[in-house]
Amino acid sequence: MKFLISVIILSLTLTNCGFKPIYSSKNSNFEIIEILNKNENKNSFFIEKTLMSISNQEAIRKVKIEIDFEQKITTILKDSKGDPSKKKLSNKVDLIVKSKENNVLTNKTFIEEFSYDVQSDKFKMSQYEGNITNNLNVKISNDIILLLGTLE
Repeated sequence: MKFLISVIILSLTLTNCGFKPIYSSKNSNFEIIEILNKNENKNSFFIEKTLMSISNQEAIRKVKIEIDFEQKITTILKDSKGDPSKKKLSNKVDLIVKSKENNVLTNKTFIEEFSYDVQSDKFKMSQYEGNITNNLNVKISNDIILLLGTLE
């Protein structure tokens, strides 16, 4: 009985704590009216989708965006046999933000890198690289959202 009462009190307390999402389209001060995606792949589409989800259609500032996504995997270290033992994955996004009238507001390059040890299981390795790529894309998306929110 005490457990049930404590769960009810705890749930009532947490529902009234004033939680507000940080990235919400209601809070953004820009609307993306067009996105030109130069390298159409799943990573650039992920960034595009994230940016469009935060776009506020009632905002005064209307922007056009050009995204050029590039991903590179380089070998940093090889073992005695010549097989790679350490790699670096880097995601690079060249971003051009234009106004509604096609005036360039800003031009910025976002680069995120991560070094990792190569695993012997190729399936686990590909999953690991996919997770790294997703995390780097989330970082880049958040940086772009921050940039768009601070534009004047």
